[in-house]
Amino acid sequence: MANEKAQKSVNPELPSGTKDYLPEEYLPKQKMLDSIRATFELFGFSPIETSALQKEEVLTGGDENFKKQIFNAVNKDGEDSTLALRFDLTVPMARLVASSGDKIERPFKRYEMGKVWRGEKAQAGRFREFLQCDADIVGSASPIADAEIISLMYETMRALGFENFQIKINNRKILNGLYEYAKFPQEKTNDLIRTLDKADKVGVSGVEKELKDKFNFLEDEIKQIKKFLESEFDSIKNSPEFSFGANELLRTIEIAKNLGVPEMFLKIDLSLARGLGYYTGIVFETVLLDTPEAGSVLGGGRYDDLVERFGGAKTPAVGMSVGIDRLFSALEKKDLIKGDSKISKVLVLNFDEMCEEECVKIVSTLRGEKVPAEIYLGKEETLKGQLAFAVKNEYEVVIIVGQQEKDKGVVQIKNMVARTQEEVKLEEVSSAVKNILYS
Repeated sequence: MANEKAQKSVNPELPSGTKDYLPEEYLPKQKMLDSIRATFELFGFSPIETSALQKEEVLTGGDENFKKQIFNAVNKDGEDSTLALRFDLTVPMARLVASSGDKIERPFKRYEMGKVWRGEKAQAGRFREFLQCDADIVGSASPIADAEIISLMYETMRALGFENFQIKINNRKILNGLYEYAKFPQEKTNDLIRTLDKADKVGVSGVEKELKDKFNFLEDEIKQIKKFLESEFDSIKNSPEFSFGANELLRTIEIAKNLGVPEMFLKIDLSLARGLGYYTGIVFETVLLDTPEAGSVLGGGRYDDLVERFGGAKTPAVGMSVGIDRLFSALEKKDLIKGDSKISKVLVLNFDEMCEEECVKIVSTLRGEKVPAEIYLGKEETLKGQLAFAVKNEYEVVIIVGQQEKDKGVVQIKNMVARTQEEVKLEEVSSAVKNILYS
């Protein structure tokens, strides 16, 4: 009975909303991260790292709505029950800035890459555990900073090879003026913004229904909100309720164009709200036009009050996040991810015990020359069997050392792509391999 209990297998199934990545999936993902990092650094952003574990009050700011979105972290003794996993990288960064005081020079341009967790329903392209890449400018109220982030979004997408995308832009100050325009109580503004954030999924009719059923908006109020959402920007930009935010929005777009963002990639979207409550000004998000079901793959905006929440001085800030897993998932759907299954392209066969020392030395020499290389470690003992392994796993270069090669001080180098083979002196192995791989 005890043995039966000990041998009982554990279900290896992952929790919903999470995913494992094998090398053939993760290597192209890693290349994406390298490309994003290079673009961020091109714009002068420096890396930081914040803790995945934060105090719940830091993450939620006392907002009950946020409590529904976070994963609490409780140890086995039940202590530290107020800890939670971060749901984004912006709030922990704002806490860091507030706690660092004058140690951080302003403006502060930072980027961070790390996992975040959200307690929302898992669905296609939306995960509960996912990787985010953030870039923020802290300490500048200039519209140039807003435009810099928009330009960074554009250049990031281009660096990843995307062409058919759109950057949607709005201003929270326009949305904040809606309570005067639609004549509803100002305290309902946050309810409205949270509902508008779902507009791209549920449409205007879905927004109307939720405003009525969940937040008790009146018919006349909803009618005016609908009229606003269906309006052209030019028809509302001079209205007294919206003119300040509209002018700010237009100025930011003009600067973004001067920074090299083509106008065709920019679109004013009056329904764009970005549901997080800390946004105070310009908001934006990037969508893939040929896979709209993926939702926003980049998003962000201006948040001028967040650092102050943690006792710091009033600090203007603007930033963006890249939803790597959502973007990656969209690319997989379109069959655009073609990755390698391994880092090394060189395999040294090891089929003759008398030549093992030479094989090991060749691998060491190649690695010393910064050429990723492996020695065969499997169960196949024959040259034919190991060659079959190399073919199956798509190695580009195979090095063969048998007794005959050992006696002559040479190796056989097979170019698996060109299907050629040459005999090379032992001391010339590295240069011959480099010539195949990098020429």
